[in-house]
Amino acid sequence: MRSDFNGIWTSEQGVLWDTAAGRGQPEHPPFTPQYAALYKQALDAAAAGKPLIDPPTVCLPPGTPRIMASPFPIEVVLTPSVVYLMFEYTSQVRRVYMDATAPQRIGLPTYNGYSTGHWDAQDLVIDTLDLLQGTVLDTTHLGHSDQLKVTEHLHLLSPTRMKAEITLNDPKAYTKPWTVVRTYVKKPGEQIMEYVCEENNRNPVSADGTTGFIGPK
Repeated sequence: MRSDFNGIWTSEQGVLWDTAAGRGQPEHPPFTPQYAALYKQALDAAAAGKPLIDPPTVCLPPGTPRIMASPFPIEVVLTPSVVYLMFEYTSQVRRVYMDATAPQRIGLPTYNGYSTGHWDAQDLVIDTLDLLQGTVLDTTHLGHSDQLKVTEHLHLLSPTRMKAEITLNDPKAYTKPWTVVRTYVKKPGEQIMEYVCEENNRNPVSADGTTGFIGPK
């Protein structure tokens, strides 16, 4: 019997990508020398008070896989031919094609790429290709190349908790596949709210210039 992932879920981890890193501790991506140097440049710029622009701060989509670390809710809708992952964060939608009716892959890089899925016993496995190179994995500017492939293995730990093992394969940016584990809790009765980045209706700026956060109640 296949697991029922339908419903609204929220992440139990923070927004940094490397869930194995402790609070306040550095992340440990298995970067190649080229991408390690790029990451060091980003960290050095931030330490000098001149951080690189984080794309979502100018209303660009976070992209896959970063959107899976959003603190805002995710709604999963299963159908026989398509699994929909609908995000409150910037009103993004991922479509995971499950059968032969999928549209043809054209190789055009996009923020959320081209995703296909299949069932592994009770679990849902999602493979995503054709991802834009310019996205980053979190606010520290963890990068990836145009060769990134994302594989997500979704598993129900209980009727109200879900685990996602997310593996990044990128031979240009990483020396080996990099897997992080994220968990989510189900939120019955909640709904996806409107998120209009251009109106800044979810992260208002206070009088002292700090950015607020209107998240799940």
